[in-house]
Amino acid sequence: MKPPTFMSTLAVTAAALAAVLPLAGTAAATPQWPGHAHRTVTTADGDTFHLRLKAGPAVLPAGGGTVDVKGAGYNRAQGVFLAFCVIPEGVRVGDPSTYTALPGPCLGGRAAQDGSSRRITDTGTGTPGVTIPYEDGGRFRATLNLKPEISDGVVCGETVRCAIVTRADFTATNERLYDQYIPVHFASAGLAGQYK
Repeated sequence: MKPPTFMSTLAVTAAALAAVLPLAGTAAATPQWPGHAHRTVTTADGDTFHLRLKAGPAVLPAGGGTVDVKGAGYNRAQGVFLAFCVIPEGVRVGDPSTYTALPGPCLGGRAAQDGSSRRITDTGTGTPGVTIPYEDGGRFRATLNLKPEISDGVVCGETVRCAIVTRADFTATNERLYDQYIPVHFASAGLAGQYK
């Protein structure tokens, strides 16, 4: 038996790629685009927390849509806001060393019916339906209703970059340990049907 030649190896490789590429194309036609964020933080008291955040879909129709969000590993002694905000200039998502500015502005409205933001805290205070308690393990889950226009002239994907964020609540506004970002994109009107 003769050893394989370069050309026969190339033919086998091309055939393997041809078999795989249609599958990749099929997956791309109906993307779920879930987003993930994680970081490990240590408080001034020396306690360490492994913060994990997941949201999806992270690509929405042009007019907006609903996103499911889950968090885990958060410090139950510190409340956080879960919101949809502008990513500050200088922040590089995934690099916590750049998380030096308060995320914002954020999508307005904290009424229970619009679902654009939540406060997660174990204090037992807050607005029913908007403020929710942590679950075991510093977990939480929520649904957010998002739209691209944060405020007049502030439009995600046009004038600013936007993300689902967590950050310390008003009890520690200047604390950046709990900042996490999952970027959200809005499809153009012609592509919106793919993401419903």
